[in-house]
Formats: sequence, structure tokens, C-alpha cells
Amino acid sequence: MTTYKELFGKYVQNYASDPTSTDAEGQIWYNSTSGTFKTALGGYGVWSSASSMNTGRWSLAGAGTQTASLAFGGLTTTSLTTTESYNGSWTTVNSLNTSRRQFTGSGIQTAALAFGGYSDPIAGRTAATESWNGTSWSPVSSMNTARNQLYGVGIQTATLAFAGQPASGITESWNGSSWTTVNSMNTSRSWLAGAGSQTAALGFAGYNTPSPYSAATESWNGTSWTSVNSMNTARNALAGAGTQTAALGFGGSTGPAVTTTTETWNGTSWATSPTGLATARLGLGGTGSQTAGLAFAGTDAPTVTHYALTEAWNITGVVVPVAGSWSSGGNMNTGRLLLGGAGTQTAAIGAGGEPAPASAASESYNGTSWTSTPSLNTGRANVAMFGTQTAAVAFGGTPSGSTSTELWNGTSWTNNPTGYPTSVARAGSSGTQTAGLSFGGFVPPGNTSSAVAATFNGSSWTAVSSMNTARQNLTGAGTQTATLAFGGFNPNATAVNNTESWNGTSWTALNTLNTSRGGLGGAGTQTSAVAFGGANTPPGTNNVSSTEVWNGTSWTSNPTGLTTARAYLAGCGTQAAGLAFGGYDFSTALTATEEFTGPSTTLNYKTLTTS
Repeated sequence: MTTYKELFGKYVQNYASDPTSTDAEGQIWYNSTSGTFKTALGGYGVWSSASSMNTGRWSLAGAGTQTASLAFGGLTTTSLTTTESYNGSWTTVNSLNTSRRQFTGSGIQTAALAFGGYSDPIAGRTAATESWNGTSWSPVSSMNTARNQLYGVGIQTATLAFAGQPASGITESWNGSSWTTVNSMNTSRSWLAGAGSQTAALGFAGYNTPSPYSAATESWNGTSWTSVNSMNTARNALAGAGTQTAALGFGGSTGPAVTTTTETWNGTSWATSPTGLATARLGLGGTGSQTAGLAFAGTDAPTVTHYALTEAWNITGVVVPVAGSWSSGGNMNTGRLLLGGAGTQTAAIGAGGEPAPASAASESYNGTSWTSTPSLNTGRANVAMFGTQTAAVAFGGTPSGSTSTELWNGTSWTNNPTGYPTSVARAGSSGTQTAGLSFGGFVPPGNTSSAVAATFNGSSWTAVSSMNTARQNLTGAGTQTATLAFGGFNPNATAVNNTESWNGTSWTALNTLNTSRGGLGGAGTQTSAVAFGGANTPPGTNNVSSTEVWNGTSWTSNPTGLTTARAYLAGCGTQAAGLAFGGYDFSTALTATEEFTGPSTTLNYKTLTTS
């Protein structure tokens, strides 16, 4: 009888717990705790047919996710301006201002960017850039170098464009208002594909002289390109999706033929999928992720068929998603709502709040219990805070609105000589004590919701560009130059689901929360956030426990919410390890603290039996 060692060159390993590395895929081990032989099932990807586009074409561009995509431009017998939106089926929407083909795009379905390409007549290689606001396209600043057959990745306010024709490795970075030329790729090429973000991108395959079909792959770290392992199939005019460490490449031309070949990238190397596209094509569009991609349009040859076909890619089996969950932490010493909070799940600080009169109480949390610390100099509710447990900033609040700012050094609160530029309460905030950001809130008299924003440098405030949507009782996550703001109440005291992204210069509207809410808590970063609790419309009469997680593109409802539904609470930490404390259940000011363990994945384990 052949043994496992004879087949694979090693003995079955003995583990007290199941291995977590994806290297365990397909391996067998003995779990000494459960007394069973186990394995991790392999993954597989499959393309399936989806609704066709309204206009067949090729050499188009796209943006978005598998279930919320935007396709624009392209070529039939002439260059097109046609734009279509996808939510399971395609709908024709407002057109580009400039017809073009062999160009690229970035962003999401409601906030996209289109740039470069050919504009008819044929001599019209262009640097033109257009911005999509969810309804219409508007011209913005052009690229520095006109080119076609380039590729772009990122979001509407932070995009990277690279390579293109005439064959080059030219790379440009977009900050929401202008393009800057940065370091070029190592291999000049055109008609390539890519994946990732402005600061963490992947470029692969393409056309370069003297070899028209390239497999070369390069990785971008925000400053320079590095050559990494090549694709298995050299090709050009393919499509890409995903991130720098989990990418998908599909379709294209290999020279002898148009291909269906699909490859996945794990951050180190490419693997060819056993299953490819149902229809071979080049010049197609691609959006989504490595595990949930979308392929649309394309051609079998430039002068033959212009496809309207759409295919959806799904990969399952390697890992199993695990939803985020809440667990109880230690109770605060003082029950309160409308308080401020800052720090991490195991090192937090909370201050201010009510019941009336407005409280000055301050407490710190060590991951287990809360300890009373020296109080604020000014008792206040509706206060905003940012920073860490040992270096925090508290500002604004009520009664009567406030401009006062206080700094916490881990031992005591000190009044800052300069206050906020205007009286404000219920603002959102993010950042550190020396690099903070404030946004929204209400401004007395009349408690009118505001869109104002300002930065703090550790000693003084500076007004910056206002948000697109005025609101109060919102929250945010991130840094002074990369913040996500979400939720709140608008000037009509209606709960909103608006989400906006700040890049250090301007605000951009992004995909909205699934549940409109104000007085909510939040934690995380601009690309990985969590929203929890809050109140629906009308404020002050109901509350929610629901939790949503943000992946940099869209919000997903978490299956489990807070154990205690509440509004006007505080939150801090990260998406992986968040903290919710205080708040109001519309009868009592709460002391309850809850700790969030963010969503994750686990290997798809299987216990082996003889049956």
C-alpha cells in the first residue's frame, strides 16, 4: 500500500490546532486535540453568464464592483460616449463629454474617473479627464501626457495612471484636482491591465517592443515600481480586477488567438485557473475583486464581433468568511450620552456628555475596566474628540455651542489658547493630537447642521474645504489627510446615509450606508471602517443596533449588531478591534461597553472519515 510519505515526500504532521496559512490548502494533518485527520479544501473560480449590455463594444473602460459597475466609452465603428450602469442589469445613463476608446477609468459606480484614450478623429490621442458624480460627467484637469492603451487604478480622488501608447512606462498620480508625473514603470508597455490603489498598485502583461505580448508584472509602493513574478500567459488587451496582493487577470490576445485564460495573483505569483471565460475576447472591461469580478464587452477580432456579453467571476472554497461580532466589556463608571471618545479597543478615553448638567467627567479604559481620570476643565455634552488615550483633543459642545479646545496629555486636560474657528457641537472628527480633522456638526443659534471642516496642528485650527452634505451627529474614521465621514442628521433633522471621503484637499461622495442614521459610533480607517448604533428618523425617538463594515468601496451589513441598541454613543479603535461605549437607549444614559471583533476568514476545513 502506498503511503502519504511516498506520495508527497513528507509525513502527516501532528498539530494541536488547525493551521491557518493558505499553504495548508490540499494538505492532510492530524489534529491531536480533536483526534481527527483533517484537510483544507481547495478553492475554485467559475465564470457565469450575466445580463448583456445595451451596446456591444470594445476598447471601453469601467469602474466599480461586481454588483455595482459603470462602463463607459469604447469602439464600434466609431469611438463612443455611451455610459451604462450595472446593478445586475445594465441601464444606459448620461454620456461622456468626449468620445473615446483605448482609455481607462477608476473609482466606483457613483464616483468615477475617465482619462486618456483616442478621441475621434483617429489623430486625436487625448489627455482629457472627466469626473462622474453618479449622474453626469464633467471635464476636469487633463493628464500631463496624452496617451491611449494605458491603465488606471484607485478612487475618484486618488488615482494612479500608468503606461500607454506611444509605448511608455509613464506614471501619473491624481489627487482629485490635478495630475503629477511620478516614477515610471521599469518596462515600457501599452494595452496592459492592473489592480490596486494609488499607493499599492499592480501592473501586468501588455504590449511592448520588440515583444508584442508581455507577461511582465510590476508592483507599485506609492513611490516606485518593482518587477515581480510574471504571468503564466503573455498577452495584451486583457482586463484586470482586485488589489495589489489579490488580483485577477482575464481575456486578451496571445498573438495566435484571443484567449479565455484567467489567472489569479496571491501577492507573490500567478496561478492559471482551470476555468476561463466562456467567450474568448480582447479589449474587454473588468471590475470587482479577485473573488467577485465582472467581465463585459470586448471583441473576438477588431473588425468582426463587438460583444455586449457580461460574465461574473466567483471564487469560493479556500476560505470561509466569518462575520464580525460584539462582546461585552467593562462598564463605565458614569452613564452618559453625547460624549466624546478616542483611542483603541484596549486603550481608550471617554469624556464629557450628559445627563444635564453637561458633564466634565473623564475615564480611561484598559481593555477590561474603566478608571476615572482628571475631569475636563469645561463640562460639556455634544463634544467631539480625536487622538489617543495619552494624547487626545476635545472640542466644541454644549450648552450654547462652544469654541473651546482642550488637550489631554495622559494626566490632565489643558485649555488650548486658540479655540475652534466657530461655535460648534456634535461634529465628526479624526486624526491625532497634532494632525486632527473636524467636520460637520451644528452651529448655534438655531442648531443648524453645518458642512464646515477644519484641521488642527496641535495648537491652532485652520478652516478647509467644506463637506458636500451639511449634517450633525455624524462620525468618521481615518487621519487628517485620509478620512471617511458617514451618517448624521441633515438640517431638516432627518437621518442620512451619506458617506464622504477626504483626501487632504477636498471631499468626495461615495457609496452610502445601508441604514440612514445619526448619533452613531464609528471606528477604523478611510478604507476599512465600521459603523454602529445610532438613531433613525425622527431623532430622539428610536435607536438601532445594526452594524456595517466598509471595505474601501461599499458598506456591508454585518449579520450581528450591538447587543444593546443605542444612539449618541462614542466609538474608537479599528474595524478589526472596535469599541462602543456609553449612549442612550431612550430611557437611560448607558454605562455599557461593547468590543467589536471585525470580519475575517478561516480556511475551509474538512474532517476526513473512512465513510
